[in-house]
Amino acid sequence: MTTVMFVEIWHLAMRPGVIPLTLMLIPMGIFWVSCLLGSLDFDFLSFDGGEGGFDSGDGGEWLGGTVRYLFRYFHGDQVPVAALLSFLLVYEWGAVMVVHSLKEEVPGAADSWWIALACLVPALALTKLTSRLLSPMFANLRGAEGLAAPVIGRIGFVRSRECDEHSGQVEVQNSEAPLLINARLAPGQLSLPRGTRVVVRDHDPVRGTYLVQPDPENP
Repeated sequence: MTTVMFVEIWHLAMRPGVIPLTLMLIPMGIFWVSCLLGSLDFDFLSFDGGEGGFDSGDGGEWLGGTVRYLFRYFHGDQVPVAALLSFLLVYEWGAVMVVHSLKEEVPGAADSWWIALACLVPALALTKLTSRLLSPMFANLRGAEGLAAPVIGRIGFVRSRECDEHSGQVEVQNSEAPLLINARLAPGQLSLPRGTRVVVRDHDPVRGTYLVQPDPENP
């Protein structure tokens, strides 16, 4: 019984409309095994948007704002990008496999594309749910609480297009090298434009962000 089920799953995974996703599972599996063995850091694909944050570059404010919104929507400030992509791939592969298993005939190329696009809807929803549930765990793995104390009380400057009560990026002055951190304002405060001098006041270990406010001594 187990052998028959395995053979059926294998045949489904090797269908033309499924095999690209099946092949993508191989490097994903190698990556996570390497992380477990300590050869790679699970956080190595995460990004902070560079010197100017997500909104750097002329004419890129709309694109930067969209990326920042998606990044925040999927809890990318707490969950590594590699994990988000892995969740999305597994759920997309599973959804496509289920749809193909319900079809007696092998779908053609056009139908396979439509199936893959339709399956993105549940895959994205499940990725959102999974990242929300696992964000506290990844925050602990990153050691966010241990890194919070040295940063609190320091002076920094807003490097994203703006910093509001939802998200933003701040460059903190440091003797060795500047530190770019994910930051936000307290609820009800007006957003701060790029270049505003701020003070790091607190740390939110659940969201993995720092609470900042304008520097009262040198705004």
